[in-house]
Amino acid sequence: MIYRGKKYWSLIGYYYSEANTLVTLNLFPMKNEYAKYGYALARPAWVLAISILLFSRIATAQSCPSTTTTNINSYPNTYYPASQASVPAGSTSIALGSAYYGSTPISVGDILLIIQMQGAQINSNNNSNYGDGSGDGSGYKSNAQLLAGNMEYVVAASNLGTGGGTLTVSSGLVNSYQNTPFGTDGQYTYQVIRVPVYYDLKLTGTITAPRWDGYSGGVLVLYATDKILMNSQTVDASGLGFRGGGGRAFTGSGAGSSADYITSSAYNANGSKGEGIAGTPKYLNHNNSFLDVSGTEGYPNGSYAKGAPANAGGGGTDGNPASNNDENTGGGGGANGGAGGYGGNSWNSNLGVGGRPGSVFNQASASRLIMGGGGGAGTTNNATGTPGNGFASSGTAGGGIIILTGQNGITGTGTIKANGVSANSTVQNDGSGGGGAGGTVLVYSGNGTTSNLTIQAKGGNGGSNETTSGPSHGPGGGGGGGVIYSNATLNAASSVAGGAAGTTNGQTTNYGATAGAIGAMVTTMTASAPAQVPLNCVTLPVSFLGITAVKNSDAVDLNWQVSYEINTLKYVVERSTDGINFSDIGSTPFRDGNSLNNAYQYSDKNLPAVSGKIYYRIREVDVDGSVAYSKTVSVQQTTLAGKLSVYPNPARTSVTVSFNHTVGGAISLRLFDLKGSLLWQQQQSAAAGQNNVQIDYIRNLPAGVYILQWFDGLTPEQTKILVDR
Repeated sequence: MIYRGKKYWSLIGYYYSEANTLVTLNLFPMKNEYAKYGYALARPAWVLAISILLFSRIATAQSCPSTTTTNINSYPNTYYPASQASVPAGSTSIALGSAYYGSTPISVGDILLIIQMQGAQINSNNNSNYGDGSGDGSGYKSNAQLLAGNMEYVVAASNLGTGGGTLTVSSGLVNSYQNTPFGTDGQYTYQVIRVPVYYDLKLTGTITAPRWDGYSGGVLVLYATDKILMNSQTVDASGLGFRGGGGRAFTGSGAGSSADYITSSAYNANGSKGEGIAGTPKYLNHNNSFLDVSGTEGYPNGSYAKGAPANAGGGGTDGNPASNNDENTGGGGGANGGAGGYGGNSWNSNLGVGGRPGSVFNQASASRLIMGGGGGAGTTNNATGTPGNGFASSGTAGGGIIILTGQNGITGTGTIKANGVSANSTVQNDGSGGGGAGGTVLVYSGNGTTSNLTIQAKGGNGGSNETTSGPSHGPGGGGGGGVIYSNATLNAASSVAGGAAGTTNGQTTNYGATAGAIGAMVTTMTASAPAQVPLNCVTLPVSFLGITAVKNSDAVDLNWQVSYEINTLKYVVERSTDGINFSDIGSTPFRDGNSLNNAYQYSDKNLPAVSGKIYYRIREVDVDGSVAYSKTVSVQQTTLAGKLSVYPNPARTSVTVSFNHTVGGAISLRLFDLKGSLLWQQQQSAAAGQNNVQIDYIRNLPAGVYILQWFDGLTPEQTKILVDR
């Protein structure tokens, strides 16, 4: 199926090869009336054969959705983890693993999103140059190996089952992608996501993204060629992004010092770093329910202590790690559009050695998106809080990525959330974890309206401890705010706020912990700014299904039905007495309704004084000023001499007075206000038959109601004129 302008066409055949090829598309129009683009199709049976000479490979989808509304109440995507270590730019094939989330396999012509989830290098020295080398103990290197966030949409050129295998795409990749395990650098990962294409998509329940598992998930993509109908529902990726560092209780002697920025998880001291674009730590907080253990250390030279790798929060460095790990500090907050907050100070010694905050991803754009960084874990030796064994001191997960595109609008109220998770506050005399950062949300609404949407990408709060009373232990830092992109103003409740710092000592102090910074919200995104979907669905003009004109006493009632109303602004009613020269007599605005069969009405109560046929047609006007016409219909009228009509009415600058005179002769036209005062008059020599006289004096009148009188010396006739400014 292909569509162009505002209507779908049925594709009955095509030929495709990678060489320069002459491609013939045989297209049947589904409806007629294509005056908007100069088409002269007179009936639906016409066949249009188009020959297209192609000088390069086809890089667009070969199919488009049928014009129906699809209801969904769960995520519709399928997620394939990477299995190929390196995919250079220009590649046309990718090896993928088995799909863990989703059940719909890839078919030829499907739209796919390739996105690099992790991929950043860090300085792994055990000093303040950890991270980006700037001396604040956090960040990442901005170099050629920074791949995180790179993304593009492609078209599948081969089928691929959910068991994985080699996927062929229809054109060479723009970016390079890397999938390498922890080694000299942290983990690099990308995934391929199947993106179903809908015409109208209606949400009938909360749509929740699948949780990021280190290989796939964490991203939700909804795409409609017409509209997404929010239906007061929620789309949610909160806490489904990069994971927090897992809390573990250590007692007895450990290793290292309070100056450490990086230590091994085997040291029996300190807290775990969070997960982010630079890697995945060995110990993770899985959905605040259990400790997840990966097979490797995850970050070069170690995954514990206060250094913050890229947008992940640093784990707390204990104030006394070599002895008892009992001078507990808080974990740092994760980051995205805003930096995370610092983890709180050590118990007893009050050292500022809590987890460093995750760093802002400075390369973010509407075509380069990342998930919110996970918070770092606080240090714990008493294993307080619920769950036990020190797990309550874990950092928490950031928000995932949500992308919503309604090419002709996202309608209805709705909520979209990609918030970071707040850390646990049941901890007592132990350090607390850092909050997860807000994720990323991108929405494009083709009708330019997004004020109906409330979008949140807020950072989670840092964990608190000793909430009723007790000595100060390091609270967690707040998660940084996320990133929101939209092409118009959002509901005022939308937010990218950073998370609050945790408290201690009966909630009286933050004890060195700080809040996450506010994120980034862009509401002026252009249509070309996001990664572009290579979907060759171009719409045809609105289709007029039918139009009727029925004479009803002194009026003509017009009714028409249309389908595929996309970007329609209004319908203008045109009238003619000769079937050639038409004038506007009124209009009716676009009304939201059934996209496949919407009905309109108009009553012409100011009929011209003619004997014979009156012709009507409807002109559809788009928001961009382009037009399409209905067919012309007519009614038969028998008119008495002198019968008077005026159009347009209401009027702004001028009117045309129409009347019929049997033998011809002198007549006068007079204009009065409602008080009976004569405002204007004109003598006119009328011909036998139909007469039309234009009155420009209307432009001199203020808005109001006036009386126009026609008089032939024998019988006066009059009608009202409404002047509208």
